[in-house]
Amino acid sequence: MQDSFFLDNINKLFSKKKYNDVIIKIENNNQFLENYPDLFNICGVSKILKSDNNKSDIISALQDFENYFLNSKVDNKKIEAVCNYIATCVVNSKKYEDIISYFSKAKKIFELCKKQIGYNEKLFISGVDLYKYLVDLYSAKQLLKELIKKKSKSKIVYSAFGYLNNYDYEWNLKEYFEYSKKIIDFFPQHRSEIVNKINYKENKKIKIGFISKDFKANHSLTYFLKSFLLYFDKNKFETYGITLTDDNFIKDSSLELKNNFENWLNLSKLNNQEIINVLQNHKIEILVDLLGLFHADRIEIFNSRISPLQVSWLGYPNTVGFSNIDYLISDKNLIKDGEEKFYSEKILKLSEIWNCHSGFEFDRKLLETPVKLNKYITFGSFNNFLKISNEVLEVWSEILKKTKNSKLILKSSLNVNNNIIYEKFKKFGVHNSIKIYESSNFKDIKDHINLYKKIDIALDTFPYNGVTTTFEALWSGVPVISMKGYNMNSRCGESILKNGKIDSLISENKKDYITKALYYSKNIDKLEELRLKIYNNILNSPLFNSKKFSIEYQNKLLSVYNRTI
Repeated sequence: MQDSFFLDNINKLFSKKKYNDVIIKIENNNQFLENYPDLFNICGVSKILKSDNNKSDIISALQDFENYFLNSKVDNKKIEAVCNYIATCVVNSKKYEDIISYFSKAKKIFELCKKQIGYNEKLFISGVDLYKYLVDLYSAKQLLKELIKKKSKSKIVYSAFGYLNNYDYEWNLKEYFEYSKKIIDFFPQHRSEIVNKINYKENKKIKIGFISKDFKANHSLTYFLKSFLLYFDKNKFETYGITLTDDNFIKDSSLELKNNFENWLNLSKLNNQEIINVLQNHKIEILVDLLGLFHADRIEIFNSRISPLQVSWLGYPNTVGFSNIDYLISDKNLIKDGEEKFYSEKILKLSEIWNCHSGFEFDRKLLETPVKLNKYITFGSFNNFLKISNEVLEVWSEILKKTKNSKLILKSSLNVNNNIIYEKFKKFGVHNSIKIYESSNFKDIKDHINLYKKIDIALDTFPYNGVTTTFEALWSGVPVISMKGYNMNSRCGESILKNGKIDSLISENKKDYITKALYYSKNIDKLEELRLKIYNNILNSPLFNSKKFSIEYQNKLLSVYNRTI
């Protein structure tokens, strides 16, 4: 009777969201925990949900979830405990740097649960998230392969397997295309008004909407859009920024971006059917996808016909596979002639480059080449650590070994335990040459850009090239060595460097990549000439000419839109 009364009281408090009371009651009556391990879970969840939580609460919640796992006898409760543990790590690693260290414990718990229970869809999907944060692409993909083999119905599984195959060389163009055609079956089609029945002639101008989950403070996407929008012909177009992220994240570059749209629709609280309804009610005529497979929860809206013209651009460097996306905006360097058949979308090629960076408002200044001050060469890469493939590790390590006393600076937006990265380089004996900067130590975009002043030569990743990082480096006057690829995402570096008229930095293969890095590291005069050339000329190139780019972009869209209606 006492047990029942206590448990009922806890459940009532929890349902009323009195989380602090729940925590106090459970922790003051821990004699119940042995017989009722569910209380560990309730206590942990309460610590996460309470409004005044802090780092200590999160760490304590992780301990609760571990205890929930260890004390539960039922499989589904063990799975819930592990999933809660992983999700708590993922969410809070962005807020609290110390939480990153708990991913190693999460791995142990996950693998123990997997051994005890075997295959479980919910558990494996959670494991994919975990391995991404552990920078273990192989293990993440193995779980996804197992999920696909077991015929999972989850769109998250199929989209994740699609986009993770951009990070290595497992698939060629044809294989990726064949896969992309299949995944459409796992994305639902929502109800939409037949576009032929919508009277778009009532619109005074062509309404064009850009939809994204990344319109947030200093996200790289904002720097490609904000100047581009200023040059839209307001006699022809009416622009809509359609955000699927809470406006609480809007500040700095994203606030400027918001102001550069004529209309701003925050649809983050709506489900996908409601979003479609709103967009059709607004009579959006051209809808631009900035989501791609990175956002499986929202990209499904493009599986429906919402607007007369639906276009994919910038958010995802490959085909999405949806028949209702009419065009993919690219350029001649990203998609070569004859390769159009490997994309579900028609290819709309811009004459120079597929995107354009707005640059930065603060002053540029080319400082003395760092090697002159340091007496050693400093290489650098600020790409997402998932892009550091095994091939990249091998090549970069060889460069470091062959360049006396050289250093490699890394910085990543992905929150991971730096020891993981050091261990990867340790296998090649170069870990002492690696310096990793914590993202949390940089207060703003200017701080981030200033870090390029420490770099002599930037090294691009492959097969998944950097985009934002390459633009940033060149804006700063830092040369970037990149390698030719075989598909859209592995040719970004090639396109950027060609349009920057610095083709000499494009390597044919891994051997050539190493040769170029060693040449400039050993010929400092040539390195300085190259840096000066980049610094003086790059802002006048297509990479930063927002006006020219925007005008061509609009004209291209107009040409295909006029054929659509």
